[in-house]
Amino acid sequence: MARLNFNTSNVEKRENTYELLPAGWYIAQVSESDIVPLNSGNGQALKLTFDILSEQGRGRKVWARLNIQHTNPKAETIAQQQLRELCDSIGIVQMQDTVELHNKPVQVRVKIRKSEDPQYDDSNEIAGFKAVDGAAGAGSSMPPTSRPAPSSSPAPAAAAAPAAGGSTPPWAKK
Repeated sequence: MARLNFNTSNVEKRENTYELLPAGWYIAQVSESDIVPLNSGNGQALKLTFDILSEQGRGRKVWARLNIQHTNPKAETIAQQQLRELCDSIGIVQMQDTVELHNKPVQVRVKIRKSEDPQYDDSNEIAGFKAVDGAAGAGSSMPPTSRPAPSSSPAPAAAAAPAAGGSTPPWAKK
């Protein structure tokens, strides 16, 4: 037991609904990265924390674990392909340090992973990456509420299609 003088009235209550993000495309950026051993002992995973930048979900976090080194070659190949997709989406050809992934906006496809164990809740999982540049392109499957509105945009519809001869939004600049 430890003595602790704590008064809840001196601490602001945090607001978190603990609800899952709806499945869909969101603009996010890596805020933390680490290479960790797998619990199974079969290799190592690249653990990535993404901060959601889109209006819907802004400030929320989602995580990805890529089995970049694994005793199962198929698992390793899938993770390396996912890492390539992330790197391609943010313009990295050769990476020396995972910090190079940080603070670069990217679209992430969030899905809901159903828990197979009744002891655990369902969870969000990142299932894909693509460049933010594609967010405004025709045929984008990203819902309008998941696109951040540029601060100079006169109307939300302006984010849905590129303006002819218009300037590049801040998150699309490299």
